[in-house]
Amino acid sequence: MDQLYFTDHLLDKLSRLTEVPLTVVEAPAGYGKTTAVYRGLTMAKENARWYTAVASMPDTSFSWFVRQIGEQDEAAAERLQSLGYLNRSNAEEAAVILSELRVSEPLTLIFDNFQFAAANWQPHIFDALAKRPPDGLRTIFISQDFGRLRDVLLRLEGSIGFIDAQDLRLTRAEIREYAGELGIEVTDKESADILKQTDGWTAAVALCLSNLGQDRRGGTSGTLNDVLREYFWNRLTESEREVLLRLTCFDRLTAETVRRLLDPVLMEPEAVTQLLRRTPLVRYRETRGDYYPHEILTSFLKERLQDEEPAFRREVYGRSGAVFKEMGLTRSAVSCYYRAGDYEAILSCRLVCLITETFDGISYTQIAEDVLTNCPDQVGMKYPLSLLRLCYALYAGCRFETFARQMERLKPLFEAAGDRQLVGEWYLMDALNSFPVLDEMGDKYRRAETYMSRPSEVFIKEEPFMFGCASMWYLFYNEAGLMLRTADKFEDVMAVYNRLTNDHAAGAAEIYRGECLSVQGRFEESDIQAYKAAFLSEQAGCATASYGAALLLGINAIYRSDMIGLQKAVDYLENKASSYSFLQGRMLNTYMIETVRGYLLGLMMETGRSALWTQGEADSLTDLTFTNFMIKTCRITDLLLKKEYKRAIASVEASLQLDERLITIATRNFMYCGLALAYMAIGRLIKASEYLDKSLGIVGQDRNYTFLACFRKYFQVLFLMPHIAAKHAQTIREIKELDIRYTRADESHIFAVLDEVPELKETLTDRESEVARLAAEGLRNPEIAERLSISENTVKQHLKSAFRKMNIDRRSKLIEMLR
Repeated sequence: MDQLYFTDHLLDKLSRLTEVPLTVVEAPAGYGKTTAVYRGLTMAKENARWYTAVASMPDTSFSWFVRQIGEQDEAAAERLQSLGYLNRSNAEEAAVILSELRVSEPLTLIFDNFQFAAANWQPHIFDALAKRPPDGLRTIFISQDFGRLRDVLLRLEGSIGFIDAQDLRLTRAEIREYAGELGIEVTDKESADILKQTDGWTAAVALCLSNLGQDRRGGTSGTLNDVLREYFWNRLTESEREVLLRLTCFDRLTAETVRRLLDPVLMEPEAVTQLLRRTPLVRYRETRGDYYPHEILTSFLKERLQDEEPAFRREVYGRSGAVFKEMGLTRSAVSCYYRAGDYEAILSCRLVCLITETFDGISYTQIAEDVLTNCPDQVGMKYPLSLLRLCYALYAGCRFETFARQMERLKPLFEAAGDRQLVGEWYLMDALNSFPVLDEMGDKYRRAETYMSRPSEVFIKEEPFMFGCASMWYLFYNEAGLMLRTADKFEDVMAVYNRLTNDHAAGAAEIYRGECLSVQGRFEESDIQAYKAAFLSEQAGCATASYGAALLLGINAIYRSDMIGLQKAVDYLENKASSYSFLQGRMLNTYMIETVRGYLLGLMMETGRSALWTQGEADSLTDLTFTNFMIKTCRITDLLLKKEYKRAIASVEASLQLDERLITIATRNFMYCGLALAYMAIGRLIKASEYLDKSLGIVGQDRNYTFLACFRKYFQVLFLMPHIAAKHAQTIREIKELDIRYTRADESHIFAVLDEVPELKETLTDRESEVARLAAEGLRNPEIAERLSISENTVKQHLKSAFRKMNIDRRSKLIEMLR
């Protein structure tokens, strides 16, 4: 772009170029340093002389400097020349000469590209130039990096002009002002996006604005990569390019990291520092001495790395992986090793708490399958525990068949190794093949116990129990009519499991029992179980049950409209989320926290406050695993709140086709209930009744009525249908009698469209329901009176009351509704 932009802040600094004897300008390539100085001198109408250093040419900058001042003070110039080549031994004397020389006319000398000349200058010279009397001699040094001279310049900062990269970057407001000068309108969001994309780098901002303008007129003018290539990459030497490519994988570079990644033969440490200083989009933190490459730069370098020979790429990724591993950054190490194709190196890492992570768009599940499939057995068996952890990742990612095949393949290898503890670990893992059948899982745990002599090294607290799913009820309630018996069985099986895993599932049995009590409306008893789970899980470091306790307490509070209790539950969740150090920075922790928060917000009908991936916009099935499958209910609620009923129906009905290990009875009930509501919302009462029939058939066996009871107001019409009323009379009566104070469904107006569907404004009495049902079956008033042993007038009064409550005005409409 031809038109350049200078901020008010920068213009103010440029206006003072001729007011101080020494000015230094330091910023990476492409930041507009030279252009800015030109602008400042033009503003001052200053006659200046320029020296531009060139990388490939011998440096003559100091000799040029002496010649320029010789025109003003010939004697001083001769004294400097007599000293010979400037070095440490004569630098102090040269500084004295410079402090004593005098100029009779204003003289401004600019040294551009000074990074190529800095090695031949001494700190004493800058100290002398900065402290000269104001007689008209002014010097300006423009450099990508001042290297060893920076220390003296920083000490002089208060008495010299100092312009750095920050002065040359643009803020969000300045980007908008720049756009205005170019006649381009940008929104707040667009300016924020440009700032994020460019880090305020002026050349990149100019390109983005140009593209924005071109795009609105049709066409484009280039990419950020083009800017980096033109202003920076093409001007580097081969060795400089290699250095940057070897640093590509790191978003933070310390001196120690650089030392580990680079051989001194390639480039001396000081030269590397100077290279980083003059590399655009690299922030330097003076307090730490660390460098932080911007994602634009790292993305550019990764593309350049892909253009290199495969052997070089493997070397770069392999060495980077080794450094990450030494630093304890397993996720980054695995990512690099996988790009290097080094399966053994991956297996050598401590593969813990990596489920739900992605590596440059590749899921950990995919990596696990690749390594297990392609790594030779003799290599894999050097790291048998890693093989089991990769199998765990397969199951966590719902690759059930692959998991089963790999476990079958590994069993003879483990048995041949002659390590009984290892075989026990295999049986512990193989129990997942029997999930969620507790009898079978328990048998495998007891079989493992016959082999193991010490706690498991695979199922440890750093790998949250059952993939971090906070609800045991969602996982293990898989047979209607046996909910509480399953609680007893689960407690027994977990006792065996906990013996083998150092209480890896502490609190899980209490969570399951508490959830059973909650869905039966026994909230006080449920709270007690939740608190027990919290105490046990905290003591053992079991994050899953801690988060589960927060979820259960929150659910119970919402059902009782206890907002203080809900806040306490949320506070507990947030406190626990920050107390498990081994989960910090892990995607798994994010999934666990946001799943719990999202579920509670879904019950509160406030899905808009939850993370975006938990909402209806993300209603695909591909991202749902054991860890976060509960979020499906939040997504259903979100779609219903947005009145996207058909989309909700399609999403849920598709979900019901998933593997039964993800869709237990608990999940199916919620989905049936949601489908009944959604079909009611679009006026398809018969279809709605089919799903309500399924839901009532489940909840009636264990009296787990709570969730369905939340929407009993909306289901009143369906409850009157003959096939529903006759089949589920007792269940419906108990649902109506359940003491639940859940008001969010009514307050949210979640089904405003139901105003067009006959709806009970008030609850029908038992007698009114009975009269309405008989009328819908076609009986006339006298026949109803005879059947119920009441007067015909009483029948008329009951029907009139039912019509009023149901918002209908005639018998034919009643028959149509309840047929």
